[in-house]
Amino acid sequence: MNQHIKKDKNTPQPDYDVMWSAIENEVHHRQAKTQSSRSGMLHRIKAIPVGIAFSCFLLVAIPVFASVTIDWDRMGGRNVAKALQNGIGQQYDLQSSNAGVTMNLNGVVTDGEKMKMLISLSAAIDLTQYTEFATETNTLIGPAGTAKVYGYLGYDPNNQKLLGVYETPDTLKDDAKKYTFKAQNLILYRDRDIPLASKHETEETIVTEVAQYPTIHMQSVRHVGDQTIVRYKVAASPTDLGRGNPHLIMHNHDNEWNAIPTILPNEDSDLLIEQVFNMSETEWKSSNLHLSYIEEAKRIEGTWTFDFKADGKKASEAMYSKSLNTSPEFQERTGVSIDQLAITPLDIQVHINKEDSLSKGIVHYNTTELIIGDQRVMGGRFLKGDQVEGYQHYFQFESPVWYKDWSDVPMKLILQDAVVEKRDTTKNWVTLHKPTTEKQQTKLQVEEFEIQFTYYMDGQNMIVESSSTSPDFKGVNQTTLRINGQEIVPEITPKGMVSTGVNMDTYRNIPLDATLELNPGIYKYSDPSRNVEMKL
Repeated sequence: MNQHIKKDKNTPQPDYDVMWSAIENEVHHRQAKTQSSRSGMLHRIKAIPVGIAFSCFLLVAIPVFASVTIDWDRMGGRNVAKALQNGIGQQYDLQSSNAGVTMNLNGVVTDGEKMKMLISLSAAIDLTQYTEFATETNTLIGPAGTAKVYGYLGYDPNNQKLLGVYETPDTLKDDAKKYTFKAQNLILYRDRDIPLASKHETEETIVTEVAQYPTIHMQSVRHVGDQTIVRYKVAASPTDLGRGNPHLIMHNHDNEWNAIPTILPNEDSDLLIEQVFNMSETEWKSSNLHLSYIEEAKRIEGTWTFDFKADGKKASEAMYSKSLNTSPEFQERTGVSIDQLAITPLDIQVHINKEDSLSKGIVHYNTTELIIGDQRVMGGRFLKGDQVEGYQHYFQFESPVWYKDWSDVPMKLILQDAVVEKRDTTKNWVTLHKPTTEKQQTKLQVEEFEIQFTYYMDGQNMIVESSSTSPDFKGVNQTTLRINGQEIVPEITPKGMVSTGVNMDTYRNIPLDATLELNPGIYKYSDPSRNVEMKL
């Protein structure tokens, strides 16, 4: 079988609804750990998405800057390039050369919240032998002081250059100011694939002979149906933070199985990783284990400096906003109210004002679209802000065209593929028999779906497994137990972004002579009746 076909077939997709729950809990923690452009490059996340965001490498060349064709779409710079084409922001042809590398500052656009810069690099070396690129330290010096700049680079084979989009908070606003941008040290990375001598079993410690990740400890290997769920610890330095993207790949002759890695919270510097392989137990045991990661292959020491003046007046004049009135029907279906349409030089935002509680049901949409005139644009739900000032939830889109006057442009918001996340402890309880080491089963009818529970004792702990055979039921996230009428939740266990279909909860020190009642707790299900369209 063709290796690429096998790989695509066996690569699971992330559970976007699990990611939504995880992101709200982890966003502040992740922001604190984002300390270099390397992190931004690997994750390729332009905002904090509700769901997981992958780069979309579109191959549409956008002509900018006096007949020079640069494919800014390749690195997610289409919105910046379009703004510059429409005279919003500043175009530059600034160069800085060092150590055989010439860096260009091509343009700067602000939108009141962030400043984005288009960067291109050419080097006197063959860049095709490397897979990832980053400038190690980036700073912007202005009247307000020095700010960190985060960015990512990618290779454009058409121009044989590195293209990048760099971002920092907007201190320009509607003023004109002078800035100095500095980028230090160009780092070139390459992918590595290392076969490992291993039985890949639980509690095995594997010596990789790789300095970056010297050992792998297999914490658990579980087989559920035709899936294999693996958790393991990778030894790493405290400064690594998963930037090398270490993960396991399974090989068997010409077949290759890959699986999305999730780095889970861990107390020490080791990386705790979960992967869910679409492999049966037989396939798993007959395959060979490989470690895949990204290593630093070449470092070009140097500093590239640009002095430029930016004027935010045109950008501020181009911004448009209007109030939105949420209809009762829209709020009933979506569980949210929207109060403002905001159009900036960089994106279009529909702000979310209020949202229903978990007890009533939070609605997530896997498909979010905006029709602008006669064009349909894909978007997503995002959040911004911090824990102190609070988060702003919003739907975000990139404009396919730019209108000087947005007031009469027809727009329609389309939300589809609805999944409801809910927790209701006022009902849906089932009484458990006294748990033993033998597995016992029970079930509940919830939202017209049947949920099966398996519970048993594992030492001093009671384990509860939850699943459903209904294709529209999207899983239990966390059950709730009632002990003699008092509700408790299970031990918090980090979960990966790929759903296995079976949720496993651990309850510690449960009194076996008590009355035990089980509730599905947080669960999710598809609800097409929640799909909605609204004219803005």
